[in-house]
Amino acid sequence: MSDITRIAFERSGHIAIVRFNRPEKMNALDMQTFNEILQIQQEIASDPKIRAVVLTATGDNFCAGLDIQGVMTDPNAVETLLSPPEDYQLADAKALGNYVQQVVVGWQQLKVPVIAALNGYVFGGGLQIALGADFRIAHPESQLSVMEIRWGIIPDMGISVVVPSVIARDQLKLMAMTGDRVSGEKALQLGLVTQTENNPEEKARELADTLSLKNPQAVQGIKHLFNTDNLNPSERLALEEKLQRGILFSPNQIEAVQANLQKRDPEFK
Repeated sequence: MSDITRIAFERSGHIAIVRFNRPEKMNALDMQTFNEILQIQQEIASDPKIRAVVLTATGDNFCAGLDIQGVMTDPNAVETLLSPPEDYQLADAKALGNYVQQVVVGWQQLKVPVIAALNGYVFGGGLQIALGADFRIAHPESQLSVMEIRWGIIPDMGISVVVPSVIARDQLKLMAMTGDRVSGEKALQLGLVTQTENNPEEKARELADTLSLKNPQAVQGIKHLFNTDNLNPSERLALEEKLQRGILFSPNQIEAVQANLQKRDPEFK
């Protein structure tokens, strides 16, 4: 991926580190950034060795949102962003959003857990991308905002899909309609973030390490179970059973049992 410039991507054992890498622009989102995120999502999905993802940033800010001058002033760019991405292999047709929506929901469509480490400004599209992760670890003094209203538009990067499960609907509407900022501490109270830490990336890496040492099929099954919406109780119970039947007595599940009984670290495949 030698053409990647806006996003730094590396593997560390079973962990993928995805880093916004445009600190001089507070990691604002332009067309190249969107392109690279979609490429990286697909690369992670195709690599069975990856068991967890850390989503972080270079510099003092996670992401200050859309690069307005670089995107909104170009009608062709706007039309591209509001159309489905071409040759995108991660989602099936029924689950595929438009370009900017897929940048967010693509993290949830990955089988492995995604952990966002949030510092500084987490605004607009940057916040929506963070909400696409499974977990968010924020600095207490970070600033989060659904900022699109300041530009006279609605938040449209899949936020209505990824957020209702983590924050009360009235609080979400209030943030979206006012564009107000909340601190990392306040975001924790609202349910926007999972926890606060003075070093979010270090904590995110620790969590990724922990998850990478669990049975990968079980971790993926848990994500699938809790990310599957619109099921009635009977369908949800059936999904639990289906997932469990696929895991029970598999090599990795047997290894988990043996390692636990023998008081040693498991070696999963």
